[in-house]
Amino acid sequence: MILPIYEVSDLIESLSFANAVFTNEIDEEYLKNTADTVVLITESINDLDKRANNRFRNLSYGVEVQIFYGTNFDKPILDVEIAVARKLESDDWHLSQSKSHINDPKTNQVTKVFYFTKNFLLEE
Repeated sequence: MILPIYEVSDLIESLSFANAVFTNEIDEEYLKNTADTVVLITESINDLDKRANNRFRNLSYGVEVQIFYGTNFDKPILDVEIAVARKLESDDWHLSQSKSHINDPKTNQVTKVFYFTKNFLLEE
């Protein structure tokens, strides 16, 4: 099983709306680049769950998806966000939280944060 952050990264990359998708941290070259749209995926939950016969049977996992829309982004933002949510839901991820859009007054860059969770049932 690959780490769920990489699973989510692959799903988001398949939508082809971002210039770059990163896990854990954004590459230095993109930190001050506000023209490109960048997605950062980090782990938010990692719990063993549902014990039976003194063994855990389930892994509860959560990811935080941060979207930093480039100042040159020309697609309808809400359409992109709906596509992200539906893509992850189609792979059994559940949208647990959607934060408000934030507009950075210095860069005029819009950001959005989602939290998704997924339960992995472990085999014997």
